[in-house]
Amino acid sequence: MVFTTSIPKESNSSSNDRRLSKKMLVAFFCVPMALVLAACIWGAVMTAKFVSIQKEKASFIEEFDFIVVGLGAGGSVIASRLSEVSRWTVLAVDGGPREELSSTDIDPNDLLPVYSFVSPHDPVITSLPLRAGNNKIMYLPRFNGLGGTARLYGGINVRPSPAIMRRWPSNWTYDDLLPYFKKIEDHYCYYYDEKVTGISDANCRKYHGQHGPLQVNPTYVPEFANVSKHFESLCNDTSQLWGGYNADINGERYLGCSLFQRYFNRKGNRTDEQSDYFLGTSFQGYLQPSVINRANLRIRSATMVTKILFDKSSPPKATGVIIQNSTGTFTIKVNKEVILAGGAFATPQLLQVSGVGDQSTLAKARIPLVAENFHVGKNLRDHVAVPMILRVKQMSSTFPNVGKNVTAYVRSIPNGSKSWIIALNTGLRGDNITDLQIYFSNTNYHSPDLFTNPEPRQCRYGSNGHREKQAEVTLRMILQDPSFLGNVTVISDNIRDKPIINFNWDSINDYEYGVFNITIQRLRNLINNTEWGNLFAEEIYPGLDTPIKTFIDGHLESALHPISTCQMGLCSDTRLRVFNISQVRVCDASAFGEQIDANPTATIFALAERLADIIREDYNEFHEPLQVRSLTPHVATGPTISVTSMNHLKDYSKFFPDAA
Repeated sequence: MVFTTSIPKESNSSSNDRRLSKKMLVAFFCVPMALVLAACIWGAVMTAKFVSIQKEKASFIEEFDFIVVGLGAGGSVIASRLSEVSRWTVLAVDGGPREELSSTDIDPNDLLPVYSFVSPHDPVITSLPLRAGNNKIMYLPRFNGLGGTARLYGGINVRPSPAIMRRWPSNWTYDDLLPYFKKIEDHYCYYYDEKVTGISDANCRKYHGQHGPLQVNPTYVPEFANVSKHFESLCNDTSQLWGGYNADINGERYLGCSLFQRYFNRKGNRTDEQSDYFLGTSFQGYLQPSVINRANLRIRSATMVTKILFDKSSPPKATGVIIQNSTGTFTIKVNKEVILAGGAFATPQLLQVSGVGDQSTLAKARIPLVAENFHVGKNLRDHVAVPMILRVKQMSSTFPNVGKNVTAYVRSIPNGSKSWIIALNTGLRGDNITDLQIYFSNTNYHSPDLFTNPEPRQCRYGSNGHREKQAEVTLRMILQDPSFLGNVTVISDNIRDKPIINFNWDSINDYEYGVFNITIQRLRNLINNTEWGNLFAEEIYPGLDTPIKTFIDGHLESALHPISTCQMGLCSDTRLRVFNISQVRVCDASAFGEQIDANPTATIFALAERLADIIREDYNEFHEPLQVRSLTPHVATGPTISVTSMNHLKDYSKFFPDAA
């Protein structure tokens, strides 16, 4: 018998289950693999897109060797001079609005709005109440735009005395700056006869320059008003407090009664004393079309620098800035240095909002500390002024006798409202600095100015005296060395939040009172005992019945010469590098090493010219390279200045006839 083994067949249901199990197993492994693969593909795509986005973003980050913040008196100079080195690329940023014209045939003065309290050029800065001035709040006119605040004022060229410059660091004396004072000038003593100027050829060459970027022209004696002409004999009197006439207040002597030297450019013949003129400021002198068209310089207007960026090195190094304009917010990289030229208020504010300053100040404003520098925003100095106002008997005394050709006088002679400038030392101190300036002006403080003011007689600036029914003239007395030290303090990390301006003018000390008192008494003596004095009907201010101290308290005001808020030797070194950080320098009045007994503009120009040489020396760039480095096309297309605009910028100085 044969036995066979019989293997039963699988049932259909078991076979199906097994196939299902295999499919599930395959699905178990494949689906996750597919998901992983899909994730990888998705990740690769997104990574590529992210890289693309990053590259796109990177294209928005421009790169320059130098970034100049502000194009006022100092910024225009430094931007122009640094861009002379063609291997360097320079970005110059200014917050002022664009001043474009649709046609070069249109007078810009007919199109552009007048400067006013609400002008887009005006950041509207006011001080804390001045305790020394009956708690008066000072309005401080500033100008955002090419040329800076100098576009508002009188273009007065006065240098500090060698005596007061000895307070500055030893390598910033008058002698150190004299070559730069000369460098900026195209002085009238080279064009007019010595018999007219009173400046010898030797002194002209020793103290003044020719063919510099800024014309310097004098007030014009033949067209002085009667009240100014009658003062000429007193101006020449050596027994007076000022020691007699000085033909050149920026020459061998700096005290005396002199003619104003002003940055007024002749439109016609340089040697024609009666050719038309316009106020010369840094943008006309230093930002000529040939400069603007340099391939390595970009000027961007209507743009605000909101912060300086630093790395985490020790000391922190500036790596760039953040800018904002109508096209957006952008990060700009700097390879060498950021140069701050925003002025005595804006420069310390930008440092502070960027984390550089007094630690306690920054903590109160909730600003993270980048670098401690106690003196940022400290040591704010200024000159202070009070007016002596006299009413004349005859209205014609305040206007020149030019017959019927009055319009020609107004447009062609750069006198404005001013005639004599007086620099004196009252003898109340041991040194020989100028302790008081006097502007002799055929103007008054009677007429309301362009800013709404319910009390006209407290206006800062007046109109020409001949326009008043009862004409008045002003002797504006400016104290050159007051003892006040103030500060500029931020309140937040937002650059648009205006800082606190505290002059700390708490009281008038005996010396300050004495300077004003002695001068007023000596002027009163002239009024009572001279032919010149016979022109006046009465003294309006101070007024014979008002104590001098009471008058000063009620009329003390800023002369609008703020300086030293990043003082050389304290906040910055003698190469104007801000202490405790690197790659940041200061190039404006905030860097002044101490007080000056002069209008600040000439010293700002000279400081900026010297800083340009210092920077070129630091980088060994005194010789021009052969190859020109052009700027690459940029994506962040913020507004830039055109040559057409530069040729038609408005002169706002006429709205401030008594400003310095």
